[in-house]
Amino acid sequence: MALNANIGVFKDLFVAELSDGRRIEHPDLPDLAQALCRAGVTTNDLNFDWRAGTGMITAGRQVALSAAMRLMEGRPHGLSAAA
Repeated sequence: MALNANIGVFKDLFVAELSDGRRIEHPDLPDLAQALCRAGVTTNDLNFDWRAGTGMITAGRQVALSAAMRLMEGRPHGLSAAA
């Protein structure tokens, strides 16, 4: 079963609430991406749903977190040039 993470912002921290009950907090996205990869979360398992008490993560930061995780996963990023 996939491990999902819901990402939000609380004060000066990016917060990931994992589907197994764990919570990961980091002040910057690269550290959060690394911690999520170590925990077993993949890019496809990220959610950015707003929850009471947290801030919504901006679209630009959503893309930055996903891109950082893709690099760590060793997956290609961007659009395919295949015809």
